[in-house]
Amino acid sequence: MSMENLRRELEAVLLITDWSPTEYELREIASRIKRLGSTASKTDIEKVVYEVVGSYECMILEGVDNADLTTLLLLATKTTK
Repeated sequence: MSMENLRRELEAVLLITDWSPTEYELREIASRIKRLGSTASKTDIEKVVYEVVGSYECMILEGVDNADLTTLLLLATKTTK
């Protein structure tokens, strides 16, 4: 998968509205998500993104939906091979 696909999926899952990650940062995010494995929560992914790119703008909605985390993990795994 391409870094652009990973970026779009991160934006969808984390509801990111404004950020400017480099390709290197996206590769680092993918690598860290891969290390988290299938037990990664949305909060874990948010922490990884924040640690790598710093502040970013996102929408906050009530409730937690982890349905897209499996897709995100799959994309991260494919980009770091």
